[in-house]
Amino acid sequence: MGSMAPRVLILGGTSEARALAAALVARDVPVTSSLAGRVAEPRLPKGDIRVGGFGGPEGLARWLADHDVRAVVDATH
Repeated sequence: MGSMAPRVLILGGTSEARALAAALVARDVPVTSSLAGRVAEPRLPKGDIRVGGFGGPEGLARWLADHDVRAVVDATH
């Protein structure tokens, strides 16, 4: 796929989210994992990481558009 592949946003923090991020990164898929920020020292996944909320639905929609996200995976609890 290479660096031109659309980005995937993983709403994560779980072991499943970390495994998915690692698998996608291994396939050269750009990945951003979003962590809620409730854990002082979280186990960080592969790929890019962001911590905290998006500012509601409008903020999330703006962030997705600004970062060319084509898929969102809810891998939270």
